[in-house]
Amino acid sequence: MKMRAAILLLLLLVPMCGAQACEHVNIYTELKELKAMVTKLKTNADIMKVAFSAGLTESGVVVSGGNELNLVFSKVTTNVGEAYDSATGFFTAPVKGVYFFRFNVMDHPKYRYMHIMMFKNNDRLMYLDEYDTDGHSTHLSGGITLELAVEDKVNLRLPAGNQLFDDSRNHCIFTGFLVFLL
Repeated sequence: MKMRAAILLLLLLVPMCGAQACEHVNIYTELKELKAMVTKLKTNADIMKVAFSAGLTESGVVVSGGNELNLVFSKVTTNVGEAYDSATGFFTAPVKGVYFFRFNVMDHPKYRYMHIMMFKNNDRLMYLDEYDTDGHSTHLSGGITLELAVEDKVNLRLPAGNQLFDDSRNHCIFTGFLVFLL
């Protein structure tokens, strides 16, 4: 009789414990999902930190000669996210997103053209030129918003037969940053 009562009591308690156990499992599952979401948000926050700015050189005149010259902006001021390579001059997108790039270059052309080009991978996006008529310093500036996939590259090039001038005053600057993820 005692055994029967114990079994009956156990049968009555199991569904209650089962319901509580289910509730605990649900809470545990929700907590686990929330932790995963927080971790993902923290990771995305770190990924979203992409910005660079670099000056060209302190040596004065940069000449392309007979060939197109990839410009290497080696005087890095900011490189959050390490997406700009100051050894090659290429920005490489670490994440898919929309990015903004801006540049300014200068020369003392004295009655001649000054040119600059911007590339995404091997596709030319911009070809800007300016003809100097007064013998004073000439500047070219440009900016663009681009949708980039992971590993897309952006850089500036000096066409053959052209030159730029930069020194410690940073007349030539290349800047970019992630606007938002896609």
